[in-house]
Amino acid sequence: MNKLKATAPLLIILSGVIFSLYLVWQVPDDIYFSGDGGLKALLAKQLSSGNLRFDLDLQVPQWVHNLWNDGLYPFEAPFSYKINNLYYITFPFTFPLVTAPFYAIFGYRGFYIIPLVSTWIIWVNFYRLCQSFKFNQLIISIGLITLIFASPLTMYSSMYWEHTLAVSLAFTGLVIIFANREKEFTNKEAILSGIFIGLSVWFRPEFLALVVILVVLVVASYLTKLNFITIIQYKEIIFLVSLISTILCFFAMNAMIYGHPLGAHAFQVVENFSLQKRILKSIKFFNILKNELLKYFPITYFAGVIFIISLFRHDFKLKPAVNQILLISGLFLLIVPILIPSDGGKQWGPRFLLILVPLINFIAISGLDKTWKIKDLGIKYISLGILFVPLILGFNLNTITAASPGKFRNDNIEVLNFLQKDSNKIVAVANQYVGQSFETAFKQKIFFLTKTPDDMRKLGLTLHEQGYKKFIYICPGYDQCFSSPQIPEKLELAAKPNNLTIQIKKIQENQRYRIEEATITAQ
Repeated sequence: MNKLKATAPLLIILSGVIFSLYLVWQVPDDIYFSGDGGLKALLAKQLSSGNLRFDLDLQVPQWVHNLWNDGLYPFEAPFSYKINNLYYITFPFTFPLVTAPFYAIFGYRGFYIIPLVSTWIIWVNFYRLCQSFKFNQLIISIGLITLIFASPLTMYSSMYWEHTLAVSLAFTGLVIIFANREKEFTNKEAILSGIFIGLSVWFRPEFLALVVILVVLVVASYLTKLNFITIIQYKEIIFLVSLISTILCFFAMNAMIYGHPLGAHAFQVVENFSLQKRILKSIKFFNILKNELLKYFPITYFAGVIFIISLFRHDFKLKPAVNQILLISGLFLLIVPILIPSDGGKQWGPRFLLILVPLINFIAISGLDKTWKIKDLGIKYISLGILFVPLILGFNLNTITAASPGKFRNDNIEVLNFLQKDSNKIVAVANQYVGQSFETAFKQKIFFLTKTPDDMRKLGLTLHEQGYKKFIYICPGYDQCFSSPQIPEKLELAAKPNNLTIQIKKIQENQRYRIEEATITAQ
């Protein structure tokens, strides 16, 4: 029995590994959870081919470049920006760069190795942190079940996104700090924790909030010697130098590549900055993220109850480290909405707050550990019963529902199969998300963004000059064109010596996309 208790956490982690592998296995080839992944995949494929440029260098004829420069580039802000006549995706270059070798070796499935392994590392680090606080195996097991099966974190192991990598790096740095509080913080630990947390900013800009929080707390505790904010008792200067140096290196690389230390992300948040608009957006984003966190990670309610009880019961005081983790989490929740460009768009839970998942989970089971040590058995089992409710809710949403393949995948597969079989070389799309979703078709097709009839006319005239008679037009269901076509069935083109027309007819449709074929004819 004791042996079973000792191995239970490892068995739970193993179960999580199997579940996460199942989630990745569910992902169809060349289909992404979000179009963001498609853009990053385009750059990763470019880098894996040996074209070591950080702008998106799509290999197309000059006449295509001319049309793109004239407004028909398949991607636009806030996902793509033109800087010094080069097109850059708005996401940091780092994630496509580190995943490019895995794509070169393993193909499409190689994209998921880093998100997957990063998630496993988070689980192992959570286990290490719990062990350092000497929680019993039952408490640790409950914490791991909650983290793996009742939180939104595991779903991100099956998405080609950099979020789990950034969380893994930041959480590793925090675990080094908090797991070594009973002994002197060594130079090696100070350097490594600073580097890990700093590297998280290389992949996700919202982790600048974590950096600001830690720098302020460390400096304040160094100057005031207040115990309740002293997260690092030794080697503070070494930690700060390591942390700040890591981030300055990233800023320097951004300045060289994009001409701005914050990279292309600066165009989303910094450029055209308005304090009033930023405050209003921050309030809106805060409410959305908070609600998403409570919905997808209901254990947050239990952690909140634990904190409130600790304020009023002297015999239920949480350890200083737990209170500090709570302080960091609360400040992170407040600061992140100021930094982010949106509420997250299509996501599974609040992706900008994923670092809070292991932190809040640790707070929750710290409270459970407190109640477990109370001699009154009623308190022990009442607290476990209360925790059981959000655990079941989180499990149902993040495991049962998450494991069910989405309907949109079948619609996307249908369109992708069509594009791979269709002989037309040119694809016009009404919305940039279409090009992002089907980035793998860029190997065979040339995409243009045609949002208006004038865009379609511009494309038609140039295609006629290049000898093309037909092209494909795709209208997605989430665009206005799907219900009220902005592109009519017939377009007149002013061209000499003969007038030209574009005749458009529907050839395929599902719930998400309508595919039409456009024919250019002379009158």
